[in-house]
Amino acid sequence: MSPKRNPTTLALLLVSLLPASLALAESPPPKDVPACPSGEAKPDVALLTQRTEQLLQGRSSVGTMRMTIRTPSWTRKLKMKVWSKGGDFALVRVLEGGPRETGMMTLKREKQLWNYLPQAGRVMKLPSGMLGDGWMGSDFTNDDLVKGSSLSNDFDSRVEGTLQHEGRNAWHVVLTPKESATVVWGKVELLIDQASCLPLLERFYDEEGELTRTMSFSEFKELGWRTFPTRMTVKPAEEGRETSILYEQMEFDVDIPDNTFSLHRLQQGR
Repeated sequence: MSPKRNPTTLALLLVSLLPASLALAESPPPKDVPACPSGEAKPDVALLTQRTEQLLQGRSSVGTMRMTIRTPSWTRKLKMKVWSKGGDFALVRVLEGGPRETGMMTLKREKQLWNYLPQAGRVMKLPSGMLGDGWMGSDFTNDDLVKGSSLSNDFDSRVEGTLQHEGRNAWHVVLTPKESATVVWGKVELLIDQASCLPLLERFYDEEGELTRTMSFSEFKELGWRTFPTRMTVKPAEEGRETSILYEQMEFDVDIPDNTFSLHRLQQGR
């Protein structure tokens, strides 16, 4: 059975790039961000997932990241810049990589995706059937990169209980796609730290209930009112594969010109 489209947790992290070297004064969270229900055994799970999204996303963001892909036969390293505005617009540009990857761009405008291929000098629209494919040979899908769905809007969620994860008390949250949603996974399990409301671990299952990949979060740092995981590592079911991301620079809630996300600019390769 073919998979549905995907959840956004990966993509939210991809467009929420934390600068490890940037020191910002502490500031309170915006008034529309739900408070972290620390210590509650059964928190309002809808507000909990909403807070997680707002914490990781922001109104807009610009930043850079490094991605390392490891397989049994090869390793690839990429440096990328990412622009995002809300949940509808995102642009990823490869700044450093191999000859075929450097200069490549992926654009999301609402529910549509395009790739700019620098060697061919042309733009290719991605059919919906390719959204679940790996991007640049990584363990992230095309849809992961551009935040194709919403945890709070596209999934039903429930708190199964609490457990320990690497010395932290965590809520065990189970997310299942709504009938009307188009997402990749049949089920997602999420461990959320009770102290900070940050994701610690995610497990992704296909429609047959088989575990297909696991993602862990680490190297938490402060950015304004946010405490943020600057590194995440994805391990698929396939033995010997791993993709890791390190977030280097980031600005939240910045003004980004609308033409940043235009097809005309993408076609110009800039």
